Amino acid sequence: MTTLRDKVVLITGGRAPVALDLARKFAAGGARVLVAESASANLCGRSRAVAEVFRVPPPNRAPERFVRALVEIVRRERVELLVPTCEEIFWVARGRDELATHCHVLAAGLEELRGLHSKWEFVQKARGHGLPVPETRLGEAMDRLPYIVKPEFSRFATKVRTVRTVRTSGAVPKGWVAQELLEGRQLCTYSVADRGRLVAHAAYEVDFTASGACVNFAPVEDAGTEGWVTAFLAAERFSGQVAFDFIDGVPLECNPRATSGVHLFGPELAAVMAGAGRGGVMAGTGRVGEMAESGRVAVAAESGRDAGVLRPEVGKRAMIATAMLSFGLWRMVREPRRWLRVVREAEDVIAVPGDRGPFLSQFEVVWHNWLRSLWTGRSLVECSTYDIEWDGR
Repeated sequence: MTTLRDKVVLITGGRAPVALDLARKFAAGGARVLVAESASANLCGRSRAVAEVFRVPPPNRAPERFVRALVEIVRRERVELLVPTCEEIFWVARGRDELATHCHVLAAGLEELRGLHSKWEFVQKARGHGLPVPETRLGEAMDRLPYIVKPEFSRFATKVRTVRTVRTSGAVPKGWVAQELLEGRQLCTYSVADRGRLVAHAAYEVDFTASGACVNFAPVEDAGTEGWVTAFLAAERFSGQVAFDFIDGVPLECNPRATSGVHLFGPELAAVMAGAGRGGVMAGTGRVGEMAESGRVAVAAESGRDAGVLRPEVGKRAMIATAMLSFGLWRMVREPRRWLRVVREAEDVIAVPGDRGPFLSQFEVVWHNWLRSLWTGRSLVECSTYDIEWDGR
């Protein structure tokens, strides 16, 4: 097995906490980490884990120039691994063939990603594999109430509308899906797969949120959802990062990219990701590569789970502290003890010991999004992805 030490890794989507976290994980294994970002503000520039941040063209406005910029960085810096994190993954996938001639790209092809990102096609794929899915229709209303209506391509649960009465039903717009309303326990999963084989997996409950996005994370074990994910990825022979949203064990939608589940893993995740799609986990240094010797493997074996699957650190708790101290404040009024327990026990994913620089960077990102929100009239969360969104084009 090869090592991460002295490898050059390029991570895209530097505005996102998951990109910052992955940069630290790869750097912990000895890799030289570069970041590419199209926005003027990013989280990674002040991080000690990042050697350099490159400004690239906005992918959904200049897709060809975006890919050319990445190719130039990859060639000049001798990048060996390209890791997309957010929705820019679709624009990376658009130029994947060209990029893949220079480095390993941790992204599936565009058509494969489209079929997972589509809230209609994903359900049809899963149904075709004989897996349970919610009743879903494209461009037409449901016969039974209640149900939800949402765009076929969307993110952060934005624009989701609940229909509870015939009077409020109306027509389902073209390009939107209607889906039966499920109620119950909400779980999110994040996984890394290598040609259909699950190599890393985490599940966490939806608790404190900001505009539909979870801002605190604690791992849970759920055999039902893990079994569903394992079966689906095997049937698809998928390689890369992928996430699912479940309610009572039934999947609502798929996000074929990095999500906040990244925060639940230690540095070992970097080695797992480096090997995904090309036949194996890479060995690392320090804590990277310790998966085979860790207690987590023994626990997995005793519980009957695949011991080769990397799982979250035992007792791991993570949060985006500034979001907990802002968006989460209304919950503090209702559930002060629970809020205080989360804040006390969880580790901030932005400012960590030995790497506090990104603490200031997060306010630059918020300021950038706030100005754009004032200029465009769009919400803050929409402005956070305005130049990387991909809606099936």
